[in-house]
Amino acid sequence: MIYLKYQPSAALQPYVMCYYVWENQQQMEGPLEIHSPPNGLGGIVFNYGDPYQALSEKGNWESVPNCFVAGQFTKSYTLRLSGKLGTVGVAFWPAGLSHLLGMPMIAFTGLRTDLNLVLGKETAQLEHQILESKTNQQRISVLEQFLLHKLYNTNLTVDVVDYALATIVQQKGILSISQLSDKLCISPRQFRRRFSEKVGVSPKLFSRIKRFNYISNLSTTSSGIWMDMVHEGGYYDQAHFIRDFCDFSGKKPSEFVNYNRALAALVGA
Repeated sequence: MIYLKYQPSAALQPYVMCYYVWENQQQMEGPLEIHSPPNGLGGIVFNYGDPYQALSEKGNWESVPNCFVAGQFTKSYTLRLSGKLGTVGVAFWPAGLSHLLGMPMIAFTGLRTDLNLVLGKETAQLEHQILESKTNQQRISVLEQFLLHKLYNTNLTVDVVDYALATIVQQKGILSISQLSDKLCISPRQFRRRFSEKVGVSPKLFSRIKRFNYISNLSTTSSGIWMDMVHEGGYYDQAHFIRDFCDFSGKKPSEFVNYNRALAALVGA
């Protein structure tokens, strides 16, 4: 199983974090469940392998569309893979999808929305080009050309939400949202409404997700002491720290670290 990342062109870098390919062309011996916490990003995904499923909030396995828009997720989600895996996708910066598609991202929060419902006839042509591609580079090129076309035909405007996003990401989510809204000279209510529309979640929740991302990355890439990480993340106490881990990953910190290491070994195999 491999997971590869590709950088976008310079023109798209303010909106696209990366393209990626996730595949395993050998038949899996049995179903494989993958758990993924929220990452603060949006996405567009195309499946050129066998169908796979996602676990719903009601505990049912539901088929995932062959191509879809993924909004902001606020909880860990579980995928069940089987057969041959083959997906290519775009990971967008938090407001990237809103800029390029011109749609309120709050409509996609917690969902995988069939791309046909979003782009209409464009989807069939795009999906056909992906399926006809023989190499990963060709698939990435198809996505790149599509997004460049969107970029050059969209009236892009930077506003207070973009500034707020940059500040939250730079501060790794460790900041006061009320102080940020005061600094931006915008009322808390208006700030929450505009941010939620463009990003898909409230500024406070997005800030918590980015802080979790920062600390969870520290926990899997360093051999630091847990209490040092509690302090590094600006948590009041260890209980608060553990509660965020459980809320966003569905696991306790030590369980999360062990799972991520096992997953990294699997993907790198």
